Amino acid sequence: MGGVGKTTLAHEVGSQAQKLNLFDKVVITTVSQKPNLERIQDQIAQYIGFGMKNEQGRRSEQELWLRLKNEPRILIILDDIWESINLKEKIGIPIGDDHKGCKVLLTTHRQQVCQAMDCQNVVQLGCLNDDEAWTLFEKKASLDEFSDDSIKILANQIVKKCEGLPIAIAPLGSALKGKTHHEWQAAYRRLKERRLTEIEDVNEENAYVCLEASFDYLKNMETKTCFLLCSLFPEDDEIYVENLVGYAWGLELYKGMDSIKDVRSEVLASIETLKNSGLLLDCGERHVKMHDVVRQFALWIASSRKEISFGTVETLPMDESFKHYTAISFETDQTDELPKGVGFPYLKLLLHGGNRLMETSSEFFEGMKALQVCALNHLLISLSTFQFHMNLQTLYLIDCKLSDISMLGKLKTLHILSLSRSDITELPTEAGDLENLRLLDLSYCYELRRITPNLIRRLSNLEELYLHGCSSLKWATENSTKRESYSSLSELNSLPKLVVISLDISSEHLPDGFMFRRLWSFDFCIGIGRYQKSETCPISRSLRINKSVDACKQLLEDVESLQLNKVEGHPNLIPSLDFGFRKLTSLDLRRCRSMQCLIDASKQQVPITALSNLRKLSLSHMFHLEEMCNAP
Repeated sequence: MGGVGKTTLAHEVGSQAQKLNLFDKVVITTVSQKPNLERIQDQIAQYIGFGMKNEQGRRSEQELWLRLKNEPRILIILDDIWESINLKEKIGIPIGDDHKGCKVLLTTHRQQVCQAMDCQNVVQLGCLNDDEAWTLFEKKASLDEFSDDSIKILANQIVKKCEGLPIAIAPLGSALKGKTHHEWQAAYRRLKERRLTEIEDVNEENAYVCLEASFDYLKNMETKTCFLLCSLFPEDDEIYVENLVGYAWGLELYKGMDSIKDVRSEVLASIETLKNSGLLLDCGERHVKMHDVVRQFALWIASSRKEISFGTVETLPMDESFKHYTAISFETDQTDELPKGVGFPYLKLLLHGGNRLMETSSEFFEGMKALQVCALNHLLISLSTFQFHMNLQTLYLIDCKLSDISMLGKLKTLHILSLSRSDITELPTEAGDLENLRLLDLSYCYELRRITPNLIRRLSNLEELYLHGCSSLKWATENSTKRESYSSLSELNSLPKLVVISLDISSEHLPDGFMFRRLWSFDFCIGIGRYQKSETCPISRSLRINKSVDACKQLLEDVESLQLNKVEGHPNLIPSLDFGFRKLTSLDLRRCRSMQCLIDASKQQVPITALSNLRKLSLSHMFHLEEMCNAP
């Protein structure tokens, strides 16, 4: 059953298999209820250093199959399979007589999957026995031999209620860690009084009962809402925390917070609480996941409590039964049609996902008078659709084809706007009317060539601006004519509240004497291409500079990651660039031919804290470098 520990054990098997040198490579990928076979292939290929794309397009399953046959000893772990899959034809995995050195371990909720896929060894994983369950709970709740006996008695009773299910034991133990005797009593009372007949699947309900206790132990409604928002993302999705920040702001979740920076801090704190409670899983920098049982529980909570009314739509069309929802997420494919004529008078948040470009009409949105947050992917949509949504505060139109772009200025209530990866070629003058805008994300708008002059300076409340990956965007230079006028970089320094910028620019777009002012966070590529596609990362302080550092001198004191390429006129890093780089963790120097050492303390004293946090140093083609440090 879900939550019994299949994924945890599968990962441990992979780890031990490598430590014991049973395999040269171990690949782990999640299949899930709606398998994305291309994503699975990409993950397997990435582990073996094989690109699934080439100049001709996407490689075939046969090509991956042939490449995997070259791996002498490889273990492929396929986690969470729901239906039988032909591994050779659908993915390109050679097994059995095709390749004796390739072994596959799979996990599934359903025994019939094992039978259908001719598994040679089937291990049925039951719940923990009493001793194992107690050991796990004891560890999570930090109980020891010195703990109060009355609490231990209650703990034993609570563990029995969990019936050996780790996904119930771990969060509940974490939630009760350090609590008083009265709180332990209250927790047990809630578990005992719960009517187990309310849900058909008794085993699942036992998990839900314990998870509900963990959920109820969360101190504030904001953290609970963040948890429920995570359930609106697709199953097994790696949830980008920054999206939650935009949703939280648009829903006005954190009252009294006056800046996006502060709301981000609150959301990150809520996420840490949820991870520490076992309700969310960490999966890389600024990403989290939900265990499938936890997600099912979250959706159950959201649909069973009238004050929340969240839900996901598995199949279209939506009907009248969804009218009372305050938040809805759904996915479409090329055969789906969005419903028309269904009113959603209470809807505050709408999320749409999909991988196929789909056309939509304003009729779908007409009844959403209370809409505050709207996040849409892969739609062909007109911006005039939103002009009558007078309370819309957060709008994400990701990978969309947009028409009526001049209508942007009508959306005066917007605080957060993302048109990332959209097809816009110009940010029109009307966008300057968005006087309440706090965050503007135009990252990876590859067709964006022009922002009209004086537009940026009119966005007086703007706090965060993301323009990375806009490879065609031009800025005003001394040679610009009036006919082809562009926005000037100097407009950025005229925004009083701007504290976060990411930007890619060529060196020739920098006006003489221009300097960026101090910022809380920044990610600049100046004269250097951004080769790796990354999501917005607003907590970084990163500079990649080609030839001249003059425009960024104000930022050097706070920089955390620095790359200098072909920078001349500096015989050393310190004191020539005047700062001790106390916050610098990563330094990459390339072809800086005039640099003879990193630190020169022969003529003047250098701060003892210079480069004190440096963790990574890369030196490439530094032919005149004589020594690292010229000092006693």
